[in-house]
Amino acid sequence: MKKQILVLASAACMTMALTACGSGSASATAAGNTDSGSEAAAESAGESMTLTWSEVNGEEYGGTVGARKFAETIEELSGGQIKVELYLNGTLGDEKQCMQGIQMGTLDMFRGNASSLSNYGADEISLTGLPFLFKDMEQFQEMAVSETGQEILDSVGEADCGYIALGWLTEGPRHMFITQSTYEKLGSPSEFTLDMMSGLKIRVPETDLMVNTMKALNASATPISYSELYTSLQSGVVDGAENDVINYFSNSYNEVAPYFIPDAHTFGCGVILMNKDKWESLTEEQQGWMKEAAQAANEACYKYNQTKIQEAFDSFADKGVTELSVPDLDQWSAACESIYSSYDEASQQVIETLRSGEY
Repeated sequence: MKKQILVLASAACMTMALTACGSGSASATAAGNTDSGSEAAAESAGESMTLTWSEVNGEEYGGTVGARKFAETIEELSGGQIKVELYLNGTLGDEKQCMQGIQMGTLDMFRGNASSLSNYGADEISLTGLPFLFKDMEQFQEMAVSETGQEILDSVGEADCGYIALGWLTEGPRHMFITQSTYEKLGSPSEFTLDMMSGLKIRVPETDLMVNTMKALNASATPISYSELYTSLQSGVVDGAENDVINYFSNSYNEVAPYFIPDAHTFGCGVILMNKDKWESLTEEQQGWMKEAAQAANEACYKYNQTKIQEAFDSFADKGVTELSVPDLDQWSAACESIYSSYDEASQQVIETLRSGEY
């Protein structure tokens, strides 16, 4: 913890120093002084800068692959003017700390979860994390690179909550997995049906949408920090959890929760987030480079995940994982309809577009 605090403080100092030398007055920009903002952008032209990017996952995560592609591309496009330092494995804090760090300006960039952005003032983009909205990963990627996908990204900046969303990092579907003791408690089934979710303590990210999804499925949603999930499964604090299959293996959750339930209740909606003041300090040319780098990151992440997801499923037998089929997915989807109906009219229009598959 002490090490994490020191690193985070160092990153904060780095960010403030960079803002001072390349961005003009951050306080004036935040106050809405457009002249100062223009001066800051002018000053940043030709100035070298290093942006700090935090990631809570490790090297084998698709978002990390995307982040590295972003760093490589932005350095190439800018001729070395802009560089990105990537900190992995939650070195700079968990998701909540990083989301707050972006808002406060102590962190430049972070791969956030679209589903959690409603907790920080950007409601529209969180709709992409609704349960059973996309039929497969390919459909999500089709949305991500479409005009609709760009409009949803733009809505984050329009919400004026301290973030700019530069691009998507398309992950795969998220599934359930349970511990050995939970499996035995359920009678060691070969299939996993909706009624088995009743009362199970399922770890979820600290987002309202995921909590509501588990409630709709009659589970007991248990928000726990990502860094504590392994020990929580191991000790029985939770009966199970949910994540994509790549992270399931990369974090060794198969060791403590070897029963995998491929329900695909939602699709990973990674978003490249940047501090809004930092973004507005860039020149128009620099912003163009950043957007191009974000597109390259999306493509790299998507292709990597396509390959790795299949490899992960193919490795179940070798890694001691038992897959439990889900014969009643239509009932799972129907149970979540109450979540859809809770949104206002404007959100319903976005939801209708997303569900139509015509972007």
